[in-house]
Amino acid sequence: MTDPAALRSYQDAVAAAGALSVEIGLLNDTLHLGGQTPSLGLSELSVEGGFSQFRNRLAPPDQPRLDVLRRAGACDLRLRVLGDDHQVRYVRLIGQGDAMTWRGLMLPAGGSAGVRADMDMETALAEALQAGEVCAYYQPVVELETRALAGFEALARWDRPGVGVLGAEEFMPLAQSHGYIEAVGDNVRAMAALDLSAWRAAFQGHLDLFVTANATATEVSAPGFAERLLEAVNAAGLPAGGFKLEVNETDVMMDPDAAERTLNAVRDQGVPIVLDDFGTGYSSLARLDRFAFDVVKLDQYFIRAALTDGSARSIISSVVRIAESYGMQVVAEGVETDAAHALCLDLGCDYGQGFLYAQALAPQDAARVVTDGLKGRFQCARTTGV
Repeated sequence: MTDPAALRSYQDAVAAAGALSVEIGLLNDTLHLGGQTPSLGLSELSVEGGFSQFRNRLAPPDQPRLDVLRRAGACDLRLRVLGDDHQVRYVRLIGQGDAMTWRGLMLPAGGSAGVRADMDMETALAEALQAGEVCAYYQPVVELETRALAGFEALARWDRPGVGVLGAEEFMPLAQSHGYIEAVGDNVRAMAALDLSAWRAAFQGHLDLFVTANATATEVSAPGFAERLLEAVNAAGLPAGGFKLEVNETDVMMDPDAAERTLNAVRDQGVPIVLDDFGTGYSSLARLDRFAFDVVKLDQYFIRAALTDGSARSIISSVVRIAESYGMQVVAEGVETDAAHALCLDLGCDYGQGFLYAQALAPQDAARVVTDGLKGRFQCARTTGV
């Protein structure tokens, strides 16, 4: 028999800590909360809710973590839960179970994590990834000498029903902070590979066109990244060089050893490496020989400045000469005027990318310019000999 005095002391201690006692019936989906439930915004849940309702109150990435409660033994979880007041709070579940019943405490752990709108946005992003709403849009890359379409850069977009197409700056910070960055990247890269495969199929494979897609430092250093990328490229049946991987100069230098291993692994399997936004870290020119880059993309700052600044033109010329000595091609980013196009061609750049040619295009529009070009902007992609 439980000592009433000991029970009262335990309950007093729980209340003093701002905690709730928790008992979960794992087989019959019950939830019993004891203590001052308003302190964690769970009064409604304590009256009406079962275990499944509690699970639905959690942030999407936290919901699967509750599965550990079904295992016998102790556990300690930190979760984000939506309160009755629409505030998101961090809580900590500490206790143990026997696969039938779990008993323990729920304690506050770090105060408020934001308002419901934040969790709703996170939930919507998680669902969008499952539904294929996070996709690739394509910005043309044009050969400067011929003004023919040479390829595309695949850019992340969220085609959100009832809202419209969201740019990367509107949802990538959320993806980064809540652990979705790899899922977004995998979706975009896989879609880009499949779209290029479809465009090539329309020409029986005789299409001189490439697609590039970016990967962050977090992705490049993650276990299994190279394998997932190569699986997507191979599943699309692309030839060597058809898909190119872009990495940011600053990202590469955050962990150069890890980056070198991953980039060499994918390059050895026919995926060229593109160094993006080159020029913002101009002092790293001497490090180019460490990495087997195939393409260098000049940061748009230098392209814009070069129209009026002789120093910027000198920097571009230097980068072009060094790139050529390493067998690399050069893409000028931020080409917005015919004058910029002509200057980049004169300075020896191979390709241009920017609003002069087009903004990022929806997949169906990209497919159209592959065959038709864009009047007054650039010509269609070239075909190879049969």
